[in-house]
Amino acid sequence: MISTDRIESLRSDPRGLERLHRESLEAGDVEAFTEAIRASADKHPEDPLLSAWTYRLDLRSPYPVSDSGTAGDETRQLPRWWIAVAVSVAMGGLFTLIAGGKPPFPIPGEAASWFWIGWGPLTAVGILFYLGLNQRSRAAAFGAAAAVVLLLAAFAGLVTGSRTDDVAFLTALHLPFCAWSTVGIAVCLGHPDPARQGYAYLVKSAETLLTGLIYLAAGAVFLALTFGIFAVLGVELPEQGVMTAAAWIIGAVPVLALASVYDASTSPASQDWTPGLARTLRLLTRLLLPLALAVLLVYVLWFIPSYFMRAFEEREVLFVYNATILAILVLLTLVVSGPAGRRPERQDRVLRYGVLLLGGLTLLLNVYALAAILGRTLDGGLTPNRFAVLGWNGTTLLMMVVVGIQIWRRRADAWLEVFRPWTSRAVLLAAGWSLWVLIVFPFWFE
Repeated sequence: MISTDRIESLRSDPRGLERLHRESLEAGDVEAFTEAIRASADKHPEDPLLSAWTYRLDLRSPYPVSDSGTAGDETRQLPRWWIAVAVSVAMGGLFTLIAGGKPPFPIPGEAASWFWIGWGPLTAVGILFYLGLNQRSRAAAFGAAAAVVLLLAAFAGLVTGSRTDDVAFLTALHLPFCAWSTVGIAVCLGHPDPARQGYAYLVKSAETLLTGLIYLAAGAVFLALTFGIFAVLGVELPEQGVMTAAAWIIGAVPVLALASVYDASTSPASQDWTPGLARTLRLLTRLLLPLALAVLLVYVLWFIPSYFMRAFEEREVLFVYNATILAILVLLTLVVSGPAGRRPERQDRVLRYGVLLLGGLTLLLNVYALAAILGRTLDGGLTPNRFAVLGWNGTTLLMMVVVGIQIWRRRADAWLEVFRPWTSRAVLLAAGWSLWVLIVFPFWFE
């Protein structure tokens, strides 16, 4: 384990730091070296040698925030905001067109086919376009990713656009996830340590989603107030106009939300993790950690033994279990976010025990849910929904096993350096299963 103290002892020894870096590469301990450099640079931001290493390892934005540079930062951010606003306005217009005056909800049979198929891919393409405008050197990679997303959308439209069965609903669920995964791959590849970049992308995605929900809530309040004011005046607004406005808001929000929390000029791992929603999200997940432990203890120690066959007989119960598993996986991903090396040793140890206990209980619940869906499949046959749930149970189980094995193989004081990158690697399994559902299911269940 490369400690922060060892890095700081070499602050005046460039050759020593270079030698230590090479030793960490040979020993497969580069993640520990990276985290130690990051922590030391945070403690000594004016140290030129440590600053040089942070740029070499791509650990910080090329525009660091400082009190003396506030005006310059605002000047640099202004063009990005104009770009974000322009892209958002265009996205709102596209969403209005594909909604066609129907409810802007991605539900087959309720929304227009172009909308429930296209909202996720169009959002991904809009985000990639915005990122490409801010990182011209990576525009080709973002363009290739956008082409892949559009190709997936075209495929889904051709094979499931006219369907309203279970396969169509599964396509509506998995196509946005595939688009999000494609954006993540494009954003992370090409930077040092893609696995570390991938974990940062996961956290920033959650932060962007939370910001987007806040914006959507504000838009919904605005629409409700507008509708109410005109109703009081005796003017009845056409329902189609309300649907059109809602579609425009839904299309405009994603890029605005991203621009609010993400510096599009740099990599995911170089983002600022201290202010705003990043800190709120981190505190919220740590408050939820003991509550989630309590819920899982009730599930595993009381409810499942007392009502063992409920999940085998009632799909609603199995749905609740699987939703709980996915929610816990998101919680486990976010609860360890934030700058490394800033927690006291005791607090870090408590967090590690909490994460391991919650992960172990979730693993048991996942095994039970997998047994339940296998039983339902053997009893009632293979349907699209059962096959999808079966695959997701197997995928999440494999994800937890992979991450657990990696943590077990490393020392206790290095668990975080393993947990984060291997979590991002494990998500690729989920992306692979989503792609399988999207491509194979329409032909398997015709």
